[in-house]
Amino acid sequence: MKKLMRTFVFFISLMLIGQLTAQNTDSTATKKLKQNNSYGLRVGVDINKIVRTISSSDYSGFEINGDYRLTKKYYAAAEIGAEKIAINETSVSTTAQGSFIKAGVDYNAHKNLVGMRNLIFVGLHYGFATFDQELNNFSIATRNSFFENPQRTSNLSNNGLTAHWAEFLAGIKAEVLNNLFLGFNVSVRFMITEQQPDGFDSAFIPGFGTTSDFSQVGTGFTYFISYYIPLYKKKNGSKKKKDSTQKSE
Repeated sequence: MKKLMRTFVFFISLMLIGQLTAQNTDSTATKKLKQNNSYGLRVGVDINKIVRTISSSDYSGFEINGDYRLTKKYYAAAEIGAEKIAINETSVSTTAQGSFIKAGVDYNAHKNLVGMRNLIFVGLHYGFATFDQELNNFSIATRNSFFENPQRTSNLSNNGLTAHWAEFLAGIKAEVLNNLFLGFNVSVRFMITEQQPDGFDSAFIPGFGTTSDFSQVGTGFTYFISYYIPLYKKKNGSKKKKDSTQKSE
């Protein structure tokens, strides 16, 4: 199932990149580039989390994301969601669950043809999570490797933990149908501060992902579908100037 999902994401990503590349080629040929003047709200869901919830018994989660256009190039963006995961390793088994929110600004570096609203963007977001960590069982390491390390059951849990991080991301949003967008982004996350549970370390933080004792840096990938709600349009500045000139004459 994971291989099938990765293949699906790969080919869809290539399709989106090909669509945007074709638009750039057409724009060079026609020389009719114009900024999109539609302003509105785009709301979507993370497809990765939905598929993973359906296909895995150890994971459940969702994410709702959205952006709102502030200027010609800048968008206010936010994500909110929740995750629960059971991590079963050789020496320890833990469960993490909680909710998260991310907010920041995205910059669109893509020039569209007239009437198109696609994005090739980079962004900087701030992330915050509140979560619980539970130690289910663990094994005690021994010097004698002949016998297996015995598993010990534990009821150790920590509630109300928090984490803060910064997130740099880059991605694509392509309009495949009227107001319907498909897209993906990749992100690099830098932990700012994290509350550790008593007696053991966090293995997973909702919204941030898998943690490591050796690094405060994490990575992520999001594949999403979203719907754009147009709210208003801004008139082109050159048209305004032209209109005012005609009125004065």
